[in-house]
Amino acid sequence: MKLSKFFSGVFGVLGMLLMVATVMLCVLSRNTRPRMLESPEAASTQAQRMMDALCAGDYETAASCMYGQPSLGAGTPDDAVSRLIWDAFTDSLSYEFTGLCYVTDSGLARNASVTALDVAKVTASLPERAKELLKERAEAAEDKTEVYDEHNAYRAELVDEALLDAARQALDEDAETVTRDVTLSLIYRDRAWWVTPDAALLEMISGLA
Repeated sequence: MKLSKFFSGVFGVLGMLLMVATVMLCVLSRNTRPRMLESPEAASTQAQRMMDALCAGDYETAASCMYGQPSLGAGTPDDAVSRLIWDAFTDSLSYEFTGLCYVTDSGLARNASVTALDVAKVTASLPERAKELLKERAEAAEDKTEVYDEHNAYRAELVDEALLDAARQALDEDAETVTRDVTLSLIYRDRAWWVTPDAALLEMISGLA
């Protein structure tokens, strides 16, 4: 009888200590960010699948990994100059994850380091390069009608040719890659993880970042 009372008293004290410890833990943790014991494999896989698709130029698959599956509007440009620069950009695109998924207020996130052609640097010199090429061809032409139209302006086809040659020169001489950090935000909807296409991600995809 005494033994049972002893154990009842011990368990009662332990129960009270556990309750106090629980309350203290809740109080001390009320302002801390949630933590995750391990990275959800499905979220990591979805982020990797999207980035792999982007680097392969597969925008349809990349869009299927994004919440709402938006139309990325990416495709082969119509004009030769844009097509040349776009192909160089997509060929240069690569990435590396810089950590595992971590908890955010809206779901999860994963950081990546993305390297791609610095499109702005390449296109900045195009007008001056094209202008110089047109000048050289005008000076070398024996028949000025091959250079100028009836309005004494450069022929459209000659301008297009000069711009394309200027783009080739710029890619040969000015092409550099730039590396930027991107945060992929992921949310859980409809029993699946989705990447949310924010402005930073869309700019990176379009080559504007």
